[in-house]
Amino acid sequence: MKTIALAGCSNPPHAWLRDSVSGVREVVEAAGYTLDTRIIERFEGHEHRTRSARIWRIAPRARAELLNELYADDAVDAIFDVTGGDLANEILDLIDWDVVRAHPKPFAGFSDLSTIVNAIPVMTGQRAVLWNPKTIIVRGAGDIEPILSGERIRPLSRGAHELPDAPIIGGNIRCFTKLAGTKYWPDSSGRLVLLEAIGPGLEASTSYMEQMRQLGLFADAAGLLLGQFTSIDGDDDRRALIETAREITGLDVWEVPEIGHSRDTAPVTIG
Repeated sequence: MKTIALAGCSNPPHAWLRDSVSGVREVVEAAGYTLDTRIIERFEGHEHRTRSARIWRIAPRARAELLNELYADDAVDAIFDVTGGDLANEILDLIDWDVVRAHPKPFAGFSDLSTIVNAIPVMTGQRAVLWNPKTIIVRGAGDIEPILSGERIRPLSRGAHELPDAPIIGGNIRCFTKLAGTKYWPDSSGRLVLLEAIGPGLEASTSYMEQMRQLGLFADAAGLLLGQFTSIDGDDDRRALIETAREITGLDVWEVPEIGHSRDTAPVTIG
């Protein structure tokens, strides 16, 4: 029986672990897997609180040590991160990349985990998966086996041409941009750049894409994939986004409507 362990590299997952982890456990175990939730005990005593007692942060070293431990543990077959928000890039320099290289295994996370998901291929040559494991409650367990098997998961796409058979980099537009100027920033040559977002509107998304252009991200890329842009789509500004993306990047654009922040978002391989 294969074991899936939960990690928490970004904002505190306490409320979700208290209220919702049982639903994920039920689906995972019904499909024949074991769910490792040592995250609960490992984070105890490492909470940072505001004056109002709100838990706003888990100590970065505690988050990194859990991730390192899960990679080193050969009884763990895959690591699914159930956090998001803002803080994942705090642990990049605390990850033991030698351990990650020596114990390759699937890692999945989304949103703010775009930082970790892109850093793994850069630092180790291993692929990772951009995906929200919480969608198991909605989508069922069908995504688990392709992830565990290391299958190269491609997104459903629509565009003027067939999607090139090229590696994919990127993720959440705001969080992916945090890697700019660091050793974790991926090489985009011959790769498809995937962008999605929940909050940024048209103006902010345009600014992020322009920053990426100035960094040279689009110069030798194979194309641009646009996933869900929740705020923009809700304002019915999708067409303006696509036109602006073509203008800034100079790339062919494919839409990948299953990738983003919806409750049933699909996985995609990064790297």
